[in-house]
Amino acid sequence: MRVIKGLVLIGLGFKVMVLGLWWWDSVAHAERPAKAPEAAESASAIVPGDLLARSRGFRDLLDAVRQRGQELDEREQAIKGRASALDALEKTVAEEVARLEALVGKGAASVPVEAAAPAPGAGVGVGVTKIYESMKAEEAAPILDRLDDATAKAILARMKEKQIGAILAAMNRDRAVALTKALAGGS
Repeated sequence: MRVIKGLVLIGLGFKVMVLGLWWWDSVAHAERPAKAPEAAESASAIVPGDLLARSRGFRDLLDAVRQRGQELDEREQAIKGRASALDALEKTVAEEVARLEALVGKGAASVPVEAAAPAPGAGVGVGVTKIYESMKAEEAAPILDRLDDATAKAILARMKEKQIGAILAAMNRDRAVALTKALAGGS
């Protein structure tokens, strides 16, 4: 009977030790996040080599994702810059068209028709053609629709065939036919 009492006491003592270690370990885990910077320095010494090698691929993936995010941010900034430049160009073109229409409107009443129409290619600079080249076909077509044949012909004559085709496709059918005849040299 004494032996059984002794074994029970030893068992209880052992259980108290296990519970104490278990409690001590949980307290130690609770304190670890507060010591994260210190633990990070010694992590390479604690982490086994094979686990470190397996996690290296994950780190490489994270670095690649971060780098791709930075590249996308740079692209987004470049696109925003281009969009603002395009908006400014559209505004400038709209103002120029309005100014030219006002001049044509004033000039139509006081100047004879023969003098009002410029010679083909005269008065239309390369800059104006570049402006129309930079516009979308759907935006340029209505503007060119309202210009006289000589001016529209001078602008279209300096453009690439693919751009001319897109603009003519977006124009009024009758006006597109008239401009095609003018570009072809017919009447």
